[in-house]
Amino acid sequence: MFKFKLPDIGEGVSEGEIVKWHVASGNHISIDQEMVEVMTDKVTVKIPSPVEGTVKNILFQEGQVVQVGSPLIEIDTGSDLPEADNETEAVKIEEKTVEITGSGNEVEGSLSETGVIMASPAVRRIAREKGIELRLVRGTGEHGRVTLDDLEKYIPEKKAAKPGTQEMKKETPVPVRTAPSEEDEVLEPRGLRRLIFEKMTKSKQVIPHFTVMEEVDLTRISEMIDTLGKMNTRVTFTAFFVKASAVALGEYPYLNAIYNESSKNYTLRKTRNIGIAADTPDGLTVPVLMNVERKSLLEVATEVYDLATRAKKGQLKINEVQNSTFTVSNVGTIGGLMSTPIINFPEVAILGVHRIRNVTEKELQRKKTYLSLSCDHRLIDGAMATRFLVRLKEMLENPEYFLVR
Repeated sequence: MFKFKLPDIGEGVSEGEIVKWHVASGNHISIDQEMVEVMTDKVTVKIPSPVEGTVKNILFQEGQVVQVGSPLIEIDTGSDLPEADNETEAVKIEEKTVEITGSGNEVEGSLSETGVIMASPAVRRIAREKGIELRLVRGTGEHGRVTLDDLEKYIPEKKAAKPGTQEMKKETPVPVRTAPSEEDEVLEPRGLRRLIFEKMTKSKQVIPHFTVMEEVDLTRISEMIDTLGKMNTRVTFTAFFVKASAVALGEYPYLNAIYNESSKNYTLRKTRNIGIAADTPDGLTVPVLMNVERKSLLEVATEVYDLATRAKKGQLKINEVQNSTFTVSNVGTIGGLMSTPIINFPEVAILGVHRIRNVTEKELQRKKTYLSLSCDHRLIDGAMATRFLVRLKEMLENPEYFLVR
């Protein structure tokens, strides 16, 4: 019997959520046939079968979270093959209940039927940082999954324990909520929406945000885009924003930093890897353009189009959503006069681009937009953020600058 374990599918990825099984018990499966879709906190990947045989047992159901190294599926190959070797160990099965010394009470663990604690990567990371054992936390999510709300409720209970003992005070009563009517719908964040939920919560909880804004005249860029279009060359406003950001980050390196939460310091990155927030049918995805400082405007435009197109189709590879150092969020194609974007953790700054407006000035038609820059105030002061934004404005209003970059 061949047991296939969840492989290591990306740097820093320790778990994945089962999105969809493409096989069922009793099915015949071929080598390289798509077997299962797994979503990590980076990307969704389709995993093929490394062997041919008959599916005997699926060990995790859709919606469950699995640790790297945990067996996913058993396949009868007709021979005694070993388990899949992905250089990791299977997860350790935890106790289902644990007794708190001195209280006489038992706290239900948040375990699946297989004995694995159900929690997302973000929840596990926060639990480790706060010294919380997940097996002690009651999970209120689907199938007993521990959520961020569960952690927040548990933390005050832990602090309420008497000094020198493990005795805990009685649980604070949960406020009674009005039951939803038949017309209401309860929305449980799942899949990509769950990851967005956790990452945005993390960013706002950890990073003290502030935002500065500036108006920019894009008339000359608009004219350049029209001219290039007539020459069968596709360049978009987003390409200009990405390239200008990369150039400006070279002059203001503090905005091209990554926050190291465990050591509470920052790494100033030399490469400028720009994430572009992409609106997809499943939710927000951030594909990354690597080493933008080395690429021409045309190369940036081509790559932006390719990444955005494949993001909408769910075809991004895991290395295409990793290692960003700064993010550009262009919501102007949809609308919106102004916004205060949330930083893409663990980055320290994000640029928001908004609706391009036709403005009449001295009987001349101009195209203008507002830019907003959200920053980590622990590293970046308002003066630095404003200077960066003014420099960005200067570049965008004088697009000839890009001919020499």
